[in-house]
Amino acid sequence: MNAREVPKTLQRAREEEPSQVGASDSAPAGDQTPSAVQMRMRILEMSSVFSELSDGALRAVARRMRTVGLAARDTLRLGGQGGDVVIFLASGQVEESISDSSGKVLLTRRPAPGDLVILPAPRTGGRYTTSIYGLTSAVLLTLDRDGLVEGLGAEVEKVALVLDKLWEQELSAAAASEAQSASRTAAPLVAFFSAKGGAGTTTLAINTAAALARKFPRQVLLIDLGAPFGHAALFADLIATGSIASATKAAQVDFESVLRGNIVNHRTGMGVLPGTLRPEEVDTLTGERVGRVLDVVVAWQKVIVVDLGTSLAEAALAVIERAECLVMVVPPEIAAMTDARRSLAIFRDIMNVPDNRMELVLNQRSPHPPLDRAAIESILGRKMSVVVGFDDSRPEDSTLAGGLVLQHDPSSMVSRGATEIARVVLASLKLDA
Repeated sequence: MNAREVPKTLQRAREEEPSQVGASDSAPAGDQTPSAVQMRMRILEMSSVFSELSDGALRAVARRMRTVGLAARDTLRLGGQGGDVVIFLASGQVEESISDSSGKVLLTRRPAPGDLVILPAPRTGGRYTTSIYGLTSAVLLTLDRDGLVEGLGAEVEKVALVLDKLWEQELSAAAASEAQSASRTAAPLVAFFSAKGGAGTTTLAINTAAALARKFPRQVLLIDLGAPFGHAALFADLIATGSIASATKAAQVDFESVLRGNIVNHRTGMGVLPGTLRPEEVDTLTGERVGRVLDVVVAWQKVIVVDLGTSLAEAALAVIERAECLVMVVPPEIAAMTDARRSLAIFRDIMNVPDNRMELVLNQRSPHPPLDRAAIESILGRKMSVVVGFDDSRPEDSTLAGGLVLQHDPSSMVSRGATEIARVVLASLKLDA
């Protein structure tokens, strides 16, 4: 289902041709016991697609889900026309792959129990095929068009929009995988840090990553280590489906494929990898685990940007030690100066970060800051590499409009500042040729 199909009548939806899943020995009605319905509701609640729905809508959808058994070494193939549009893995192990019309595999993933399997959007016709291979005996929960329309009623349009967005992210992920496999290098790390919250670090980090992706499309990755709440995916209008924390729970043999699957790709050409999806997962981001992630992803990208927020925890220190460029965002506020000086002392005297690897960015978040550039440079004993002017509410307005300020208003102060930071970073990394 896609958003443009929502106004179609239920009768027309019923006239769609049956899917191959429906022909795979599935029970026509499924188990309707209270415990089974409750389990399905719990799976729906954990999904980014259905999590905002009311209990009544979740229960209505759960009752319309069908159970499909998939034997080990059997394969389900699903095209983009009609039939089932949502599939969850209830139990067992499967491998999901998306291939094009020539049979070339574009993307392979191994979802965990409870995960949503993304299917081709109907408007792509027969260009893509999703295959689900049973690594072990597995149970799938499927939901067809009729079930969505009947169960959700007026809320079906909201779900259809999210499903569309997820499929667009899948296509971007397939294109990124192809581009990255053609150019394998050890990507340098660029870390964004601020000693004070609310300095605009995430806004600048994600817009800078998008600016870098203009030069290296599908080869720039933003890792969001902002704790306890990372907002990079939200600012980019992306739907986070996994994180570093969830990838570390995968078996060693599956770690790389799960990690790649947890990257959501933006239409500007950058990828976003959340550190966590829930605040209680913060403790799982140890320095060793983050280092393990970095060891893997550096081979896929040209540049890796890491948003550290205000954290100097173990994971952040592991990134700073490896960063070839450390961008420190400084707000022109009196309260921020002491913290900024202490942070610079830690980087210089304890972590031995060379001065030529640190770039200071002055971000003027208010129209009349109490300190000017000269005063801040005098206090910190460092020159500012970039000054970002006051941009009023444009970054927030762009987020509400569903995108980055770099896309919505390229001439804004934040857009120009992010572009200049990207230029400084490329020069520092000697990638500006």
